[in-house]
Amino acid sequence: MSIELPDWYVLKEPGEITVDVKNWIEYADTRIDRFIKGDPWIINRPTSFSDEEWEIVKVQEIGGHFLLRLSASTNQRISGWLVEVEGDLFEFRFMSSVNFDEKINVLKDLYGEENVKTIQELNDFYQINLYRQFNLADVPSRRARRYSGTAKRDLYKRVAIRFNKIPSVISAKKALLYKGWAVVRISEIRLTVKREFEKQISDVIKKSAVFVDEDSNLADTIKPVTQKITELAKSKRMGGSLSDFGFTGSKEVYTQVDCYPPCILDLVTILRDKGHLAHIENWQLGTFLKEVGMPIDEQLKFWYQTSVDNVGLTFDEFVNRIGYQIRHIYGQTGGGIDYRSPKCKTCIDGYYCYFAHKKLEDISEDIKIRFKDKKEEMIDSSIDDISKIIVNNRFQSACARYFQLHTGWTIKSGRINHMVQYSTLAYKRFHVTKDKEKQSGEKNE
Repeated sequence: MSIELPDWYVLKEPGEITVDVKNWIEYADTRIDRFIKGDPWIINRPTSFSDEEWEIVKVQEIGGHFLLRLSASTNQRISGWLVEVEGDLFEFRFMSSVNFDEKINVLKDLYGEENVKTIQELNDFYQINLYRQFNLADVPSRRARRYSGTAKRDLYKRVAIRFNKIPSVISAKKALLYKGWAVVRISEIRLTVKREFEKQISDVIKKSAVFVDEDSNLADTIKPVTQKITELAKSKRMGGSLSDFGFTGSKEVYTQVDCYPPCILDLVTILRDKGHLAHIENWQLGTFLKEVGMPIDEQLKFWYQTSVDNVGLTFDEFVNRIGYQIRHIYGQTGGGIDYRSPKCKTCIDGYYCYFAHKKLEDISEDIKIRFKDKKEEMIDSSIDDISKIIVNNRFQSACARYFQLHTGWTIKSGRINHMVQYSTLAYKRFHVTKDKEKQSGEKNE
């Protein structure tokens, strides 16, 4: 028996609906405008609506989303933008839903019915009372209950998900493990669920390209939508690279892109090309840039010029809406914590590590392109060494060998322990040492 999914869930099969092509562009325009205004609307059927009235609302929702999806399938940066804004809308809807069963059914659709259970289902399956055995409670404090609505109280409730489906939550030790199940509060998986949704909607967008390729009339239909988003993006200077931002005149480490470790170079490249990173990758890049010296004003400028979050926004509007995430990194909001960037071990386990998470053949190709000016035998030898080290899961040692090829220096410990360690040593090699050599030469003259 299929599970019942809420109407606000855009990955739901739409069923039999008819969209008037004349109104299709209007639906897409309305959805774009809502995204730009940051309007996190949620579709819940008012009790006063007739079936016919509610059908019109669903057609507008499904039609607008589907046309944007088709448009995004033809353009990588529009795809990145759509994944980002639909992900934000999904998170709001998922967390705001007042029906706990809706949350469970969405989780079952995202992860598979066999991989998600309510605590009661788990209790029945194993003939156990998890609450009693592990002294669990699914309720907030009396004070929290008094000041929160049903949706917020639901966030304290627990669900059971197969542990291999939410590895980042497991590595963060936010779940109770029981016979292959991770028992976790809804509030602890909100970002993980959002990333899974974004991954799946990204896959759906890619598959949608087939419809456009096979139907020339459809390709013509989506052009106005594609053009609107593209023009909005251009008007807000979406795109560019680090060297375009005026950083090169400074002596700070963050201005020297040649000193960035390969993981950060990869993230910057992806962000520049797609305009979108996963939440944890945003955090990884943001904390790195901060720790190598980038002032908060420069980082706000960097994200505004690079991220698809800027579509349709002035810089001031962008800072007001998105800037809190950057201010949080610098300790200017939230708990006032001065955050550090994650260590390599943490990146390997839950963030992005170039050597742990990228395909070996792609790494080899990157090395050949980046170090094309070096001797061929040196490149081949390095690729061979790095490949063998990666196969043995010694990713930090692979980074140290890469650093040796990059700088000519050898790391004594045989491994890189931190992204910032890589950059500061590379900066010393390429800039501090060369400056000293230059000054020494001038004195000798």
